[in-house]
Amino acid sequence: MKAVIFGGAPIRAYDFCKEYLKDTDVVICCDAGMGHAKALEIDPDYIVGDFDSVSADVLEYYKGKNIPIRQFPTRKDETDMELGIFLALELGVTDVVLFGGIGDRFDHTLANAHYLLSLLKKGVRARLVDDKNCVEVIDSHLTVEGKVGDLVSTLPLSMEVTGITLKGFSYPLTDATLTLDGDYIAVSNVLAEEKATIDIKTGYLYVIKSRD
Repeated sequence: MKAVIFGGAPIRAYDFCKEYLKDTDVVICCDAGMGHAKALEIDPDYIVGDFDSVSADVLEYYKGKNIPIRQFPTRKDETDMELGIFLALELGVTDVVLFGGIGDRFDHTLANAHYLLSLLKKGVRARLVDDKNCVEVIDSHLTVEGKVGDLVSTLPLSMEVTGITLKGFSYPLTDATLTLDGDYIAVSNVLAEEKATIDIKTGYLYVIKSRD
C-alpha cells in the first residue's frame, strides 16, 4: 500500500508529482500541503495538522468535501508532516513519498530527511522528493534507475557505513567504507547505465538522486 504525503514547503513545479501519484492508494495533506493538492486538482483522502499555515479559502474548500480531518493544537510535539506520517503508518502503508518536505526551513527539511530512517526501521520504503531531488535511506540494497549521466550521491547517515558496493556508476566502489565525520568521496557520482545498484553491509546510507 502506497501513500503520498503533502507537506507545506514550496513546490516550484508540479510535473514531477504526477509520476508518483499514478499508483498511489492514499493521499494525505498536512496543513498547507492542501494548497499543493488543490493546485494538482486532486482531493486528498485525509487531512491533518494544526492549520496555522494553510490559507482559509483552501481549508474551507476541502472542508466542504467531507474529507476526514484531524485537527491538532498549534502547541504540539509533532510537526504537521510527522502527523501525516503517523497516520500513514496507522493505515498500514509500506511505501511513502513525501512532497513539500524540502524547503527554506533547514530544520524542517532535515527533520523530514531523518523521518526516512524512522520509516525504514519500520519496514516502510520512504522517499523525500521535490523537483530536483529524490532522497532515500537504505540499509541493504537499492536499484537506481535513470538516464546515463544522472547525478547520484551516497552519504553516510550512521557514523560508519561498511561494505559499500556501487555498480553501474562512473565511479564504482567495491566493499568501501564511508564515515560520517569526513569521507564524502561518493558525492555527485554519475549513472553509467540506466540501471545501477547500491549494496551495503552495515549502517544507514542516504541515496540522493539530484539534478541542477
